[in-house]
Amino acid sequence: MDSHPVYTDEEQLLATARQGDPAAWQVLFERHREIAYRVAWRVVGNSEDAQDVVQEGFIRAYRSLEGFAGTASFRTWLLRIVYRQAIDLRRKGSSRRVFSIDQGEESLAPALPDTRTDTDPAEPVVRAELGVQLTAALEQLPADQRQAFVLHADGQMTYAEIAQAQGVPIGTVMSRIYYARRKLRELLADVAGNENTGKDTKP
Repeated sequence: MDSHPVYTDEEQLLATARQGDPAAWQVLFERHREIAYRVAWRVVGNSEDAQDVVQEGFIRAYRSLEGFAGTASFRTWLLRIVYRQAIDLRRKGSSRRVFSIDQGEESLAPALPDTRTDTDPAEPVVRAELGVQLTAALEQLPADQRQAFVLHADGQMTYAEIAQAQGVPIGTVMSRIYYARRKLRELLADVAGNENTGKDTKP
């Protein structure tokens, strides 16, 4: 069982964290680390870098907590920090974009939906390959579309939250996500086709 105090109001939790209470900050970390990891992993493409990004993102958030105005939710604010941190890592060219077959599913984000069949030993390799393909496809999107898509699909942010984060109308966010999805379907069509073909031709 969780030994931390029960906080029913995140504003109360944030206020307590601002006062330097490490238990309150730990609760914030536990509440939001999984979704932050999803966003980081989608951008950097591997577990080690994603963990580094989340750690650095939370450290930066903690250091900037006094300046958090509360005009957006803490989650929205945090995910913007994590996303920027992930992009910065990519731009520096230091991202360890490696998917290890030997590590199996441990090389994938554990927070991603679990689609294991438990009967197909090739499943970890398939998931790793799909992850590589999707990450590569995302790189071909315009930056604003990619950010909107990742924050919505992996960050589970609403259109309104993304609009606030990007400083654009909700309609613009809807358009960005629509075109991002359409482009991704186009880019990944061959992958889906090959996967289906492989399944149809199994003995």
